[in-house]
Amino acid sequence: MQINNNIEAMVSAQVQIADKVSRIADVANVVGDPALQEVSQDLIDAIAGQIPEIISYQANAEGIKTQDAVTDILLNIKA
Repeated sequence: MQINNNIEAMVSAQVQIADKVSRIADVANVVGDPALQEVSQDLIDAIAGQIPEIISYQANAEGIKTQDAVTDILLNIKA
């Protein structure tokens, strides 16, 4: 009796695993579709156009950090 229950459990687990594998394969097929992976030139241009802005923001952030450091040093000298 115990052996039959274990075999039934194993078969049930195998069916569940096969179902999950099938679902994963379906997702992989949809994601792997070349039509969904195409990138338009407009998107590439938009992303490339943002690069100088990002660099500017980073430079401004570094400038603010430097100003804060100088201010802290000056306040420490006065104190």
